[in-house]
Amino acid sequence: MPMPQTPSGGGTQPAPAPPASGGGESISVPGSQANVSQLESYRVIIAWKLSGKTTDGKNVEEQTTYTQALHRPSNTSHTLVVENKPGAQGTRSEIYSVGDTLYIYEQASGACQPAMMAGMGDMLRGITDAMTAPLQTGEAKLVNRGETINGILTDHYTLDEASASQFGAVVEKADLWVAREGGYLVKYDLTIKVMPGSMNPANIPADVATFSEGTIVYNWTLEDINKTTITIPSACSSQTVGVDLPLPPGTQVDMAMGNLTMGKVSASMDSVLAFFKTEYPKLGYQLTYETGDAQSGYILEFAKSGQKVTVQFSTSSDGSVGITLMRE
Repeated sequence: MPMPQTPSGGGTQPAPAPPASGGGESISVPGSQANVSQLESYRVIIAWKLSGKTTDGKNVEEQTTYTQALHRPSNTSHTLVVENKPGAQGTRSEIYSVGDTLYIYEQASGACQPAMMAGMGDMLRGITDAMTAPLQTGEAKLVNRGETINGILTDHYTLDEASASQFGAVVEKADLWVAREGGYLVKYDLTIKVMPGSMNPANIPADVATFSEGTIVYNWTLEDINKTTITIPSACSSQTVGVDLPLPPGTQVDMAMGNLTMGKVSASMDSVLAFFKTEYPKLGYQLTYETGDAQSGYILEFAKSGQKVTVQFSTSSDGSVGITLMRE
Protein backbone atom coordinates (compact mmCIF):
# COMPACT_ATOMS: atom_id res chain seq x y z
CA MET A 1 0.00 0.00 0.00
CA PRO A 2 1.69 3.22 -1.06
CA MET A 3 2.19 5.51 1.84
CA PRO A 4 4.37 8.59 2.30
CA GLN A 5 7.77 8.61 3.88
CA THR A 6 8.45 11.00 6.69
CA PRO A 7 11.37 13.40 6.35
CA SER A 8 13.85 13.18 9.22
CA GLY A 9 13.19 15.56 12.04
CA GLY A 10 9.38 15.13 11.90
CA GLY A 11 7.41 13.18 14.43
CA THR A 12 5.24 13.61 17.41
CA GLN A 13 6.56 16.81 18.92
CA PRO A 14 3.78 18.64 20.78
CA ALA A 15 2.20 21.52 18.90
CA PRO A 16 0.37 23.81 21.34
CA ALA A 17 -2.89 25.30 20.15
CA PRO A 18 -2.71 28.95 19.08
CA PRO A 19 -4.48 31.61 21.13
CA ALA A 20 -8.19 32.17 20.50
CA SER A 21 -7.65 35.57 18.99
CA GLY A 22 -4.72 37.70 17.88
CA GLY A 23 -1.19 36.53 17.14
CA GLY A 24 -0.23 32.99 16.30
CA GLU A 25 -0.41 33.59 12.55
CA SER A 26 1.62 30.44 11.81
CA ILE A 27 2.46 27.15 13.54
CA SER A 28 4.78 24.21 13.02
CA VAL A 29 2.94 21.36 11.32
CA PRO A 30 1.95 18.87 14.08
CA GLY A 31 2.53 15.16 13.58
CA SER A 32 -0.48 12.83 13.56
CA GLN A 33 0.30 11.56 17.06
CA ALA A 34 1.10 14.94 18.61
CA ASN A 35 -0.91 15.39 21.80
CA VAL A 36 -3.36 12.51 21.11
CA SER A 37 -2.20 10.67 24.25
CA GLN A 38 -4.56 12.94 26.18
CA LEU A 39 -7.55 11.40 24.36
CA GLU A 40 -9.25 8.33 25.81
CA SER A 41 -10.53 7.10 22.45
CA TYR A 42 -10.79 8.06 18.80
CA ARG A 43 -11.08 6.73 15.27
CA VAL A 44 -8.59 7.83 12.63
CA ILE A 45 -9.47 7.43 8.94
CA ILE A 46 -6.77 7.77 6.30
CA ALA A 47 -7.60 7.68 2.59
CA TRP A 48 -4.85 7.67 -0.03
CA LYS A 49 -5.83 7.83 -3.71
CA LEU A 50 -3.74 7.80 -6.88
CA SER A 51 -5.18 8.55 -10.30
CA GLY A 52 -3.18 9.20 -13.46
CA LYS A 53 -0.42 7.47 -15.44
CA THR A 54 2.90 5.75 -14.81
CA THR A 55 6.12 6.49 -16.68
CA ASP A 56 5.36 3.61 -19.09
CA GLY A 57 1.92 5.03 -19.95
CA LYS A 58 -0.23 2.70 -17.86
CA ASN A 59 -3.33 4.10 -16.20
CA VAL A 60 -3.36 4.22 -12.40
CA GLU A 61 -6.55 4.32 -10.37
CA GLU A 62 -6.27 2.94 -6.87
CA GLN A 63 -7.36 3.84 -3.37
CA THR A 64 -6.49 2.59 0.09
CA THR A 65 -8.56 3.42 3.13
CA TYR A 66 -7.05 2.76 6.54
CA THR A 67 -9.19 3.00 9.65
CA GLN A 68 -8.02 2.47 13.20
CA ALA A 69 -10.14 2.82 16.32
CA LEU A 70 -8.38 3.10 19.67
CA HIS A 71 -9.81 2.81 23.18
CA ARG A 72 -7.12 3.45 25.81
CA PRO A 73 -8.98 2.46 29.01
CA SER A 74 -9.48 -1.11 27.75
CA ASN A 75 -6.21 -1.18 25.76
CA THR A 76 -8.08 -2.30 22.65
CA SER A 77 -7.94 -1.31 18.99
CA HIS A 78 -9.59 -2.21 15.70
CA THR A 79 -7.71 -1.81 12.42
CA LEU A 80 -9.32 -2.09 8.99
CA VAL A 81 -7.47 -1.71 5.67
CA VAL A 82 -9.40 -1.73 2.39
CA GLU A 83 -7.62 -1.53 -0.99
CA ASN A 84 -9.35 -1.07 -4.33
CA LYS A 85 -7.79 -1.22 -7.80
CA PRO A 86 -9.71 -1.32 -11.10
CA GLY A 87 -9.61 -4.74 -12.72
CA ALA A 88 -8.59 -6.47 -9.51
CA GLN A 89 -10.49 -7.86 -6.58
CA GLY A 90 -10.46 -5.51 -3.62
CA THR A 91 -8.74 -6.62 -0.44
CA ARG A 92 -9.90 -6.24 3.13
CA SER A 93 -7.71 -6.81 6.19
CA GLU A 94 -9.18 -6.57 9.67
CA ILE A 95 -7.43 -6.93 13.01
CA TYR A 96 -8.66 -6.49 16.56
CA SER A 97 -6.26 -6.24 19.49
CA VAL A 98 -6.52 -6.45 23.25
CA GLY A 99 -3.14 -5.63 24.74
CA ASP A 100 -0.71 -7.88 22.88
CA THR A 101 -3.39 -10.34 21.80
CA LEU A 102 -4.31 -9.94 18.15
CA TYR A 103 -7.34 -11.35 16.33
CA ILE A 104 -7.19 -11.57 12.53
CA TYR A 105 -10.86 -11.47 11.53
CA GLU A 106 -12.50 -12.54 8.26
CA GLN A 107 -15.82 -10.73 8.10
CA ALA A 108 -17.20 -12.69 5.14
CA SER A 109 -16.76 -16.10 6.77
CA GLY A 110 -16.84 -15.02 10.39
CA ALA A 111 -13.56 -16.87 10.99
CA CYS A 112 -11.05 -15.53 13.47
CA GLN A 113 -7.38 -16.40 13.99
CA PRO A 114 -6.06 -15.36 17.40
CA ALA A 115 -2.39 -14.72 18.04
CA MET A 116 -0.17 -13.07 20.61
CA MET A 117 3.23 -11.47 20.24
CA ALA A 118 4.97 -9.30 22.82
CA GLY A 119 4.97 -5.66 21.76
CA MET A 120 2.72 -6.22 18.74
CA GLY A 121 -0.23 -4.45 20.31
CA ASP A 122 1.73 -1.23 20.75
CA MET A 123 3.21 -1.61 17.29
CA LEU A 124 -0.22 -2.06 15.73
CA ARG A 125 -1.65 0.90 17.60
CA GLY A 126 1.29 3.02 16.46
CA ILE A 127 0.88 2.33 12.75
CA THR A 128 -0.99 5.58 12.28
CA ASP A 129 2.18 7.48 13.09
CA ALA A 130 3.93 5.82 10.14
CA MET A 131 0.94 6.66 7.95
CA THR A 132 0.75 10.28 8.95
CA ALA A 133 0.41 13.20 6.58
CA PRO A 134 3.17 13.24 3.95
CA LEU A 135 4.72 16.36 5.43
CA GLN A 136 5.67 16.43 9.10
CA THR A 137 8.00 19.38 9.04
CA GLY A 138 7.42 22.93 7.96
CA GLU A 139 5.07 25.78 8.78
CA ALA A 140 1.37 26.37 8.28
CA LYS A 141 -0.36 29.74 8.00
CA LEU A 142 -3.62 30.64 9.71
CA VAL A 143 -6.68 30.66 7.44
CA ASN A 144 -9.56 30.92 9.87
CA ARG A 145 -10.20 30.56 13.58
CA GLY A 146 -13.04 28.72 15.25
CA GLU A 147 -14.13 26.09 12.68
CA THR A 148 -15.91 23.05 14.14
CA ILE A 149 -14.69 19.77 12.64
CA ASN A 150 -16.08 16.42 13.83
CA GLY A 151 -17.52 18.14 16.89
CA ILE A 152 -14.20 19.75 17.86
CA LEU A 153 -13.49 23.49 17.80
CA THR A 154 -10.43 23.95 15.58
CA ASP A 155 -8.32 26.56 13.88
CA HIS A 156 -7.81 26.16 10.13
CA TYR A 157 -4.32 26.41 8.60
CA THR A 158 -2.72 25.85 5.22
CA LEU A 159 0.88 24.91 4.43
CA ASP A 160 3.01 27.93 3.69
CA GLU A 161 4.70 28.19 0.29
CA ALA A 162 8.10 26.95 1.47
CA SER A 163 6.61 23.86 3.14
CA ALA A 164 4.39 22.99 0.18
CA SER A 165 7.35 23.24 -2.19
CA GLN A 166 8.99 20.25 -0.47
CA PHE A 167 6.75 17.94 -2.51
CA GLY A 168 8.35 19.11 -5.74
CA ALA A 169 4.93 19.15 -7.44
CA VAL A 170 1.95 21.47 -7.63
CA VAL A 171 0.12 21.42 -4.30
CA GLU A 172 -3.50 22.20 -5.08
CA LYS A 173 -4.74 21.84 -1.50
CA ALA A 174 -2.87 21.53 1.80
CA ASP A 175 -5.20 22.37 4.67
CA LEU A 176 -5.09 21.22 8.25
CA TRP A 177 -7.31 21.78 11.27
CA VAL A 178 -5.82 21.80 14.78
CA ALA A 179 -7.92 21.44 17.94
CA ARG A 180 -8.24 24.75 19.80
CA GLU A 181 -7.98 22.89 23.12
CA GLY A 182 -5.31 20.22 23.11
CA GLY A 183 -3.36 21.13 19.98
CA TYR A 184 -3.91 17.79 18.25
CA LEU A 185 -4.50 17.33 14.53
CA VAL A 186 -8.20 16.79 13.70
CA LYS A 187 -8.12 16.89 9.90
CA TYR A 188 -5.59 17.14 7.08
CA ASP A 189 -6.50 17.40 3.38
CA LEU A 190 -3.76 17.29 0.77
CA THR A 191 -4.07 17.23 -3.03
CA ILE A 192 -0.98 17.11 -5.23
CA LYS A 193 -0.99 17.57 -9.00
CA VAL A 194 1.83 15.53 -10.49
CA MET A 195 3.41 16.34 -13.84
CA PRO A 196 6.24 14.45 -15.59
CA GLY A 197 9.47 14.94 -13.65
CA SER A 198 7.82 16.89 -10.86
CA MET A 199 7.85 14.30 -8.08
CA ASN A 200 10.21 14.74 -5.14
CA PRO A 201 11.70 11.33 -4.14
CA ALA A 202 12.22 12.60 -0.58
CA ASN A 203 8.45 12.70 -0.05
CA ILE A 204 7.20 9.99 -2.42
CA PRO A 205 7.79 6.29 -1.55
CA ALA A 206 9.65 4.03 -3.95
CA ASP A 207 6.63 1.90 -4.81
CA VAL A 208 4.90 4.85 -6.48
CA ALA A 209 8.04 6.39 -7.94
CA THR A 210 6.90 5.40 -11.44
CA PHE A 211 3.77 7.56 -11.06
CA SER A 212 4.50 10.34 -13.55
CA GLU A 213 1.34 12.37 -13.97
CA GLY A 214 -2.04 12.72 -12.37
CA THR A 215 -3.35 13.44 -8.89
CA ILE A 216 -2.49 12.23 -5.40
CA VAL A 217 -5.21 12.88 -2.82
CA TYR A 218 -4.55 12.31 0.87
CA ASN A 219 -7.22 12.77 3.54
CA TRP A 220 -6.61 12.25 7.26
CA THR A 221 -9.33 12.75 9.85
CA LEU A 222 -9.88 12.07 13.55
CA GLU A 223 -13.45 11.12 14.44
CA ASP A 224 -15.54 9.92 17.43
CA ILE A 225 -13.11 11.67 19.76
CA ASN A 226 -13.57 10.32 23.31
CA LYS A 227 -16.73 8.53 22.08
CA THR A 228 -15.24 5.44 20.39
CA THR A 229 -16.16 1.97 21.62
CA ILE A 230 -14.76 -1.35 20.36
CA THR A 231 -16.49 -4.74 20.55
CA ILE A 232 -14.41 -7.84 19.88
CA PRO A 233 -16.38 -10.33 17.70
CA SER A 234 -17.55 -13.36 19.68
CA ALA A 235 -15.82 -15.60 17.14
CA CYS A 236 -12.53 -14.07 18.31
CA SER A 237 -12.93 -13.59 22.05
CA SER A 238 -14.09 -17.18 22.58
CA GLN A 239 -10.89 -18.71 21.17
CA THR A 240 -7.73 -19.82 22.94
CA VAL A 241 -4.48 -18.14 21.97
CA GLY A 242 -1.63 -20.59 21.51
CA VAL A 243 -1.29 -23.91 23.35
CA ASP A 244 -3.44 -23.98 26.49
CA LEU A 245 -0.99 -26.02 28.58
CA PRO A 246 0.93 -24.89 31.68
CA LEU A 247 4.37 -23.31 31.55
CA PRO A 248 6.89 -22.88 34.37
CA PRO A 249 5.93 -20.13 36.87
CA GLY A 250 7.13 -16.72 35.74
CA THR A 251 7.30 -17.60 32.03
CA GLN A 252 6.96 -14.57 29.75
CA VAL A 253 5.07 -15.58 26.62
CA ASP A 254 6.57 -13.80 23.62
CA MET A 255 4.50 -15.40 20.87
CA ALA A 256 1.45 -17.66 20.70
CA MET A 257 -0.41 -18.71 17.56
CA GLY A 258 -2.42 -21.80 16.75
CA ASN A 259 -0.61 -24.83 18.16
CA LEU A 260 2.62 -23.00 18.94
CA THR A 261 3.68 -21.07 22.05
CA MET A 262 7.11 -19.51 22.64
CA GLY A 263 8.42 -17.77 25.74
CA LYS A 264 11.25 -17.47 28.24
CA VAL A 265 11.70 -17.78 31.97
CA SER A 266 14.42 -16.74 34.44
CA ALA A 267 15.08 -20.15 35.95
CA SER A 268 17.61 -22.99 35.87
CA MET A 269 17.50 -25.68 33.21
CA ASP A 270 17.08 -28.30 35.94
CA SER A 271 14.00 -26.59 37.39
CA VAL A 272 12.39 -26.22 33.94
CA LEU A 273 13.08 -29.90 33.19
CA ALA A 274 11.62 -30.90 36.55
CA PHE A 275 8.48 -28.82 35.92
CA PHE A 276 7.55 -30.53 32.66
CA LYS A 277 8.43 -34.05 33.85
CA THR A 278 6.39 -33.54 37.04
CA GLU A 279 3.39 -31.44 35.98
CA TYR A 280 2.49 -32.91 32.60
CA PRO A 281 2.00 -36.51 33.84
CA LYS A 282 -0.46 -35.04 36.37
CA LEU A 283 -2.53 -33.88 33.37
CA GLY A 284 -2.47 -37.33 31.80
CA TYR A 285 0.44 -36.75 29.41
CA GLN A 286 2.92 -39.60 29.19
CA LEU A 287 6.59 -38.83 28.52
CA THR A 288 7.44 -40.78 25.35
CA TYR A 289 10.80 -39.29 24.38
CA GLU A 290 13.60 -37.29 26.02
CA THR A 291 16.97 -36.13 24.75
CA GLY A 292 19.53 -33.44 25.56
CA ASP A 293 21.40 -32.01 28.49
CA ALA A 294 21.70 -28.79 30.50
CA GLN A 295 24.35 -27.39 28.15
CA SER A 296 22.73 -28.03 24.76
CA GLY A 297 19.09 -28.00 25.85
CA TYR A 298 16.31 -30.56 26.00
CA ILE A 299 13.59 -31.98 23.79
CA LEU A 300 10.68 -33.74 25.48
CA GLU A 301 7.74 -35.42 23.80
CA PHE A 302 4.48 -36.21 25.56
CA ALA A 303 1.42 -38.10 24.34
CA LYS A 304 -2.22 -38.23 25.48
CA SER A 305 -5.18 -39.75 23.65
CA GLY A 306 -3.39 -39.69 20.31
CA GLN A 307 -2.25 -36.11 20.79
CA LYS A 308 1.46 -35.26 20.76
CA VAL A 309 3.08 -32.33 22.58
CA THR A 310 6.72 -31.40 21.97
CA VAL A 311 8.64 -29.18 24.39
CA GLN A 312 12.03 -27.71 23.51
CA PHE A 313 14.05 -25.50 25.84
CA SER A 314 17.60 -24.22 26.10
CA THR A 315 19.58 -21.38 27.64
CA SER A 316 19.27 -18.08 25.76
CA SER A 317 22.01 -15.48 25.32
CA ASP A 318 20.54 -13.36 28.13
CA GLY A 319 20.72 -16.25 30.59
CA SER A 320 17.02 -17.04 30.58
CA VAL A 321 15.61 -20.35 29.39
CA GLY A 322 13.81 -20.12 26.05
CA ILE A 323 10.84 -22.48 25.72
CA THR A 324 8.98 -23.65 22.61
CA LEU A 325 5.78 -25.66 23.11
CA MET A 326 4.13 -27.28 20.09
CA ARG A 327 0.99 -29.42 19.86
CA GLU A 328 0.42 -31.87 16.99
